[in-house]
Amino acid sequence: MAKIKVKRTGRIKKPALDNGKLTLIGNEMVAQQQYRWAKGLNAYGNKAKPLGKRYVFIKRKATGNPRPIRDQKLTGVLLENFKLRKAMNGVIRAENTTRIARQHARQAQGYDEMIGLSGPEQVNILKSVKNEYSALIAKAWVRIQ
Repeated sequence: MAKIKVKRTGRIKKPALDNGKLTLIGNEMVAQQQYRWAKGLNAYGNKAKPLGKRYVFIKRKATGNPRPIRDQKLTGVLLENFKLRKAMNGVIRAENTTRIARQHARQAQGYDEMIGLSGPEQVNILKSVKNEYSALIAKAWVRIQ
């Protein structure tokens, strides 16, 4: 027969990130997506589809770049308006805030899926979430008297 001696009892409470920490994670998500767009990569981390012939000429004239890429910067509506919309109660949501910008985003998604997190971005976000949770895990043990 085995004897077990318990020195202290307790439970682990579920750690919850506050809105400030969720906002930090959300802003990092938005910044990483915009950085990826600037490099001309889609949501899977691959090179984005080339622009259509018509848009090559339009974008070449607008930007002065002789070899334009799909970087969400034709009119600037989608890129400038893509922001963190919600970071509370465990939910982080980033999207365009105006109706016209959402319309641009839907149209851009139809050409090539650009909005979303690629594999390396997901890893970076998980690392930042782990950093935010690590401080809370140390305080998760609740002693029962």
